[in-house]
Amino acid sequence: MLDRQQVLHQTRTRLHPERIARREGALARARMLIEGSLGQLDETGLRRLLQLFNADHVDGRDVNNRFATGLVGNNANLLVAALDGVNAAVPSLWQADDAWLAEHLAALRRGGSLPGGGWLFPSMILHTRDPMRFSPATTTMARGLAAIDGGPPIALGKPTGYLDYSARVRKLLEEHTISPHGADVLLWQGAQLAGEAADSDAGELEESPAATPAPEPARPTAGRDATTVDLAARGLDSSDKLSRSTRPPEKDPSAPRPAPSTPARPASVGWLHLTDLHQGMGGTSWLWPNVMATLFDDLARLHDLCGPWDLVLFTGDLTQRGSADEFKKLDATLDRLWRRFDQLGSQPRLITVPGNHDLRRPSDLDPYVLALSQWHANARLRDQVFDVNDSLGYRERLAQIFRPYTAWVDSCRWHVRDRRTLGILPGDSSTSLSLHGLELGVIGLNSAFLQLTGGDYQERLAVDPRQLHVVCDEDAPEWLQRHHINLLLTHHPPEWLHPQARQDFRQEVDPAGRFAAHFFGHMHEGTATSTAHGGGHARHALQGASLFGLEEHDGPGGRGVTRLHGFSAGRFELLPGAAQARVRVFPRRMFTSAGGRKIDRDVSAYHLDERGSFAYEVPTARRT
Repeated sequence: MLDRQQVLHQTRTRLHPERIARREGALARARMLIEGSLGQLDETGLRRLLQLFNADHVDGRDVNNRFATGLVGNNANLLVAALDGVNAAVPSLWQADDAWLAEHLAALRRGGSLPGGGWLFPSMILHTRDPMRFSPATTTMARGLAAIDGGPPIALGKPTGYLDYSARVRKLLEEHTISPHGADVLLWQGAQLAGEAADSDAGELEESPAATPAPEPARPTAGRDATTVDLAARGLDSSDKLSRSTRPPEKDPSAPRPAPSTPARPASVGWLHLTDLHQGMGGTSWLWPNVMATLFDDLARLHDLCGPWDLVLFTGDLTQRGSADEFKKLDATLDRLWRRFDQLGSQPRLITVPGNHDLRRPSDLDPYVLALSQWHANARLRDQVFDVNDSLGYRERLAQIFRPYTAWVDSCRWHVRDRRTLGILPGDSSTSLSLHGLELGVIGLNSAFLQLTGGDYQERLAVDPRQLHVVCDEDAPEWLQRHHINLLLTHHPPEWLHPQARQDFRQEVDPAGRFAAHFFGHMHEGTATSTAHGGGHARHALQGASLFGLEEHDGPGGRGVTRLHGFSAGRFELLPGAAQARVRVFPRRMFTSAGGRKIDRDVSAYHLDERGSFAYEVPTARRT
């Protein structure tokens, strides 16, 4: 559990000068946009304003996810649909004095004219107007403030609630010399002290105002109010949703609330699993634009079901021959994909492992290739490769073979590089992520380091336990217990490992219950398996379908196995009590029908529920 000093230290660490400058510049442009079109914003202008509100700088790159789901995606669409209400509210906020705010702000928040905006949109208008005086606000931030400064919780719905909140935030920032452009970072960190999920969704349920009016009748509308959007994003069915009009009023909203032992809202992380793109495959580049267009259409449909997405897990064969030119073309492909994510309201980060096509294949007579072909028969060879003083050059040769891939990872602007540890083989890594109240560990291991030439390598490969040992600070159990859930990424399935290597893998790397999911590709068809023995924990494997690749490849009966287009998406969610987590998966596959090609739920390989998903639960690993 974080303490107050850790929160302050982490905030200062994260608010580096480049990040503050990015936020300041964006607010300056937002100020010009508001003043230049006061009360006359069109849809393009409003979307641009929301994008500026979300501008941030993280891990050396500019992003637009400052407020996560708060002012993007469905919440942004709701505000755009209520453009008249926005144009009526913004001039009033831009010119309001304290008396006006005390009399009208809470009513504006409750009145329904800014659906999807929560407290965040009006407070960001005020913050843009005067960053030193007004602070961004959500109820989660308000609870984070109380946890840090020790004062009573503030009910933002009271007449002077927001003004009191901003005054206390300003005092806290001045006391600890923190920029007002970083108030939200500090307060979301503080929310963890109160047991809250540090979530910035503007659609979160708010406390009732001091004088609670009679419940409003349900308004007939084709859209969804911010509460419904919030609950839908958490994956609840319509029967589970509560409208504001059916929530009983709190008896005393201004009374202090005890800190809950678990987050009031589920901590959850959205993800996409992609694999086997084979960028640069000869003779098929003309087909990719149609596949990408179909993919983009399906991402839009899927985003409403399980977005926004925080991570893209890419399990190898990003390219066809591992050349620098193919990785350059891959960047262009990913740039289009990430622009699509941005349009949908997601700004995911990327984590990858290399596949057997992401390397420069040496000659089959290369002396190192010939030596490594003796891997399973020669224990001294294995010890030599993993010796930190490998004087015979095996690891240096492997580094040369995978150099275009590792150079691309180091330069890719979407790839996660913070809180990452590199391993003993190229492509090995571990990453610790803290997202929306969920601590996530991701282990990526190179399963392709023995598949250096063409031919059949089934049951000839290895993932050595020492690969895991190195990336986990030489103590895998302790490293894994830092996180609620852990994931394992490889390119190959366990069945492609040599029988002895497979046994070592299952006992030392992937024992049942260690990972919430083992993601891999290579086989070009999507499947999911959960196996348990003797009543123990289950081992969960999620095999991804090939995102793109049409040439025939070697199958069990020879050549001629057709590759499929597909991918999967889903969410990891902590369950009440934080002892269990749910993994929900939405598998997708391209089908051909009379109406043409379409990517949809994959009912051919999975038993899916009415939403097109399946789910399972795993124990959490985190220990205090």
